[in-house]
Amino acid sequence: MRAFVGVSLGLSLFVGVSFLERSAWACGGTFCDQAPPGQPPMPVDQTGENVLFVMSGGYVEAHIQIQYQGDPQRFAWIVPVPKTPELSVGSQVLFTNLLNGTVPTFSVTTSFAACNGGTSTQGGSVGCGASSADSSEGAYAPSNDNPGTKSDAPTVVGRKTVGNFTTLTLSPTSAKGMLDWLVQNGYDADQADAEPILKDYIDRGYVFVALKLEADAGVDEIHPIVLRYPGDEPCVPLKLTRIAAVEDMTVRTFFLGSERVVPTGGYKHVSLNSARLDFSQLGQNYDLAVARAVDSPSANGRAFLTEYAGPSSVVNSTGIWQPSWKGETLKTLPALQVVPLLTDWGLVSCSSAASCQASHPLIFPLLDKYLPPPAGVQAAAYYSCMSCYPEADLSGFDAVAFAQDFDELVALPAAHAVEVLGDNVYLTRMLTRISPSEMTEDPMFREAGTPLPDVSTALSANRQTTCEGDVFTTTYDGRRVAGVTAPAGLPADMPWASVVEEFTLSGEHLVLVDNDESIEKQLTAYNRKVAPGSEPTAAEASGLGDETNGACGCVLPARRASHGIGIGVLGALGLVRRLTRRRSRK
Repeated sequence: MRAFVGVSLGLSLFVGVSFLERSAWACGGTFCDQAPPGQPPMPVDQTGENVLFVMSGGYVEAHIQIQYQGDPQRFAWIVPVPKTPELSVGSQVLFTNLLNGTVPTFSVTTSFAACNGGTSTQGGSVGCGASSADSSEGAYAPSNDNPGTKSDAPTVVGRKTVGNFTTLTLSPTSAKGMLDWLVQNGYDADQADAEPILKDYIDRGYVFVALKLEADAGVDEIHPIVLRYPGDEPCVPLKLTRIAAVEDMTVRTFFLGSERVVPTGGYKHVSLNSARLDFSQLGQNYDLAVARAVDSPSANGRAFLTEYAGPSSVVNSTGIWQPSWKGETLKTLPALQVVPLLTDWGLVSCSSAASCQASHPLIFPLLDKYLPPPAGVQAAAYYSCMSCYPEADLSGFDAVAFAQDFDELVALPAAHAVEVLGDNVYLTRMLTRISPSEMTEDPMFREAGTPLPDVSTALSANRQTTCEGDVFTTTYDGRRVAGVTAPAGLPADMPWASVVEEFTLSGEHLVLVDNDESIEKQLTAYNRKVAPGSEPTAAEASGLGDETNGACGCVLPARRASHGIGIGVLGALGLVRRLTRRRSRK
């Protein structure tokens, strides 16, 4: 099948149409790459969803994590899908571990040249972080009623409750009919922009999945959802996204498979010029560097860079699932023993009578459904000590039904998430910054089909003071910059992209632009200007070859501080043929 059949569109990316305010995102809210123990807090990434695509047996499986903040009754989401999908609950912890395992990390080691028989190194932690000024309001949720009364109204081909979501799968026959349905159900559909884009998807046989939160669900109970549909190549529906996109929108893609994934379908691949990264501030200009590299000549605003490519074992499976999570164990359990068992399983944690948390967004909804707190009692207080409230009526507790729901909504999705990680040995994380005017085509992705180098998340540098007192910073890939790499001092015309490549649908690999030689010439001239007469020794020039310890740094997620939508995808690429010289640098 062609790439569009597997389109990642599992991504909301029609989200733009689902908002009442054009400045809002369908997945507003706060998202954060959680910092590892001992590291500074992660910057906040407001508005985002992440989607992980897995391809197997002629099917695309899109695991979608939605981030949203606002009135839960106004949450609404439209997902275009190439084929009618099977819908199920996803795993929240899978995404947490996926993001934690692949977040780019900046570190700097400070050293001094061996002028009198010795080399010393120093290191110290430097805090980093940023915040988002975004705010989001959702749209009114789609109705469960007949989607329209006109003859060209979309047909409801599926209706299902999936965890905390009520879903409708719509099969439209015309863009006008779909737009009428959107307006009728409270969507802000810009008809001038939306109609031709909708028509393109409808002409290719797409269906649309509309989701809303259950009436009593809060935004903290939004959970990942899985869409599984026939296909063999993923694609992100950016053409539809542009209806309500903003400048330099973040698109983050994840791919699980057997080898490294590359962009195709007219989208290029770029590598950053590491000399442009501000290691003096531990990569605080990373977002700017990505945006400028993607806008480089030949990339033309439509390109991705690889943030991580390597073994999927980098993602920790701890906490995603435990073999003990079995509904069978719950079927004969007395009501008062349910929460203690869930606590033993690590699904509930109560630090005090007023503070209970669940590691899974569906645990408290399940407890509220089958073991609701007495009137006037807060859920946290009740579940921390159910026996403290003898007035609670537990006679109607249906342990069998509770066990069945636990399996369907918690245990089985968690077990499947671990299975997905175990069955796919390679993980790729990609990123772009793209503006509405550049969203004229939908990017597609394929596995490389030929060996490509792994890409590490470690973006490190060595800052060395020479015997003459000059400072040089050597980056992870060998760029040597006089000073502490404050990029504002570099030549304004120095490229932000090191290499721009293209991977065609037919399997060709083209190096469109190789800026390495010109970058090195500009750096040489710059270094001589900043540190005249300080030609590096072989040891100094190697930079990172010195014995170092005590590296300092902090972890930064690849995201734009002011806004972002993250997306994860998985795809497969055919045989790649090298037509021009490729660089070997990772």
